[in-house]
Amino acid sequence: MSCGGGIPGDHAATVLGHRPLGDGSGLLAVRCEEIAAGAEPGQFVMVRPGTGNDPFLGRPLAVADAAGDVFKMVYRIVGRGTALLASKRQGDPITVRGPIGTGFFSSRRERPLPLKVILAGGSVGAAPLLFAARKLGLQKIAGTVMGVSGRGWEGFAEWLKEAFPGTDLYSDDGTLGTKGTVLSGLPDTLPDDTEIWACGPQGMLRAIAAKYPGDGHRIMVALESRMACGMGGCLGCVIPTIHGNRRVCVDGPVFSAGEVKWNDLSSS
Repeated sequence: MSCGGGIPGDHAATVLGHRPLGDGSGLLAVRCEEIAAGAEPGQFVMVRPGTGNDPFLGRPLAVADAAGDVFKMVYRIVGRGTALLASKRQGDPITVRGPIGTGFFSSRRERPLPLKVILAGGSVGAAPLLFAARKLGLQKIAGTVMGVSGRGWEGFAEWLKEAFPGTDLYSDDGTLGTKGTVLSGLPDTLPDDTEIWACGPQGMLRAIAAKYPGDGHRIMVALESRMACGMGGCLGCVIPTIHGNRRVCVDGPVFSAGEVKWNDLSSS
């Protein structure tokens, strides 16, 4: 395998850097020209922590940034696959498939960009928003609001401050930033010609959609979901929408909040 020959496909890649961020999370810099050149904000890759088939299934991780032949991703340990990934160091080989899905830009199709965008991220869901901010440019960013649970996320919070200077940081326990949630930092009403681009836990995205019930078309959400193949074949990441069932991996992961049938969506 090599970093060439079709997208999405399996590509050999090399870890260039690994920065632990605390609470089982970390930032990986990876060399793979095909992913770095082809990815857009909101897309993801399926990662296997080696060159073989153990574990057999990849783990979906959002692309946090990309430039030249290097891309970055943020992980959080939730099982054996991500635990193995967390053990990787500079020079170690991994396997990546992608880039996969529709991102914040391609999901718009012919719809023009808004004048301003508010970025809202929860825990590791902040990752693709860094990439989005770089692509949008500072002049389009109306604000960045990020949330973490609190104690144990100090390293992650430090990375957020570096990645998003001037961000409004909230934590559930008040130990980092201001006590509260991401919703605490969002405006009561959404200004004209402004959108919210959000990524994070399903409960956070559901709450944002509920906060602006008439503006679902102006809230773009990157959904997190458990998935096996990442190619649309296993139907393990199907969600209900006003257009019928859609697969998070290939029909998303970015949808407008107004598309998603939040009341019919299983909790996670």
